[in-house]
Amino acid sequence: MFRAGGFLIGIARTLKETVSGTSVLEKQSRFLACGTPFSSGNDQSATVRYLSKQFKMKKASHLSWAIRLSDGTEIKNDGGESGSGNCILEVMRNMNTVNCMVLVARWYGGKHLGGLRFRIYRNTTKQLLTEFSSKRQKDTNG
Repeated sequence: MFRAGGFLIGIARTLKETVSGTSVLEKQSRFLACGTPFSSGNDQSATVRYLSKQFKMKKASHLSWAIRLSDGTEIKNDGGESGSGNCILEVMRNMNTVNCMVLVARWYGGKHLGGLRFRIYRNTTKQLLTEFSSKRQKDTNG
């Protein structure tokens, strides 16, 4: 396997359905990752609203997300938690995950987590993708 234009050529991961991971509680803050298939024609805002309703995230303090498509498109949003969208996108790149959106909600518990919060964003994303993504053959055209 080798990189071309930032994407791994060969096997890629993707989500086939809308899924939710396991909730993580740290110093009274709760985190929950979820994800859904996503293509270039989908509306980002509508998908965030759908996921937040589906998994009861409307009262979350932060809704951070990232999208990575097989055509090279990458979009992220920190949802008010500076740097969190990049953490999600970084895991998606490392696991070569494409054609999906991953959203991580955080309910702030009143105690600052410092850099630990970024590890939690990465770990919840990785756990979700490891558990629910499936591999598919990917060619150089995406």
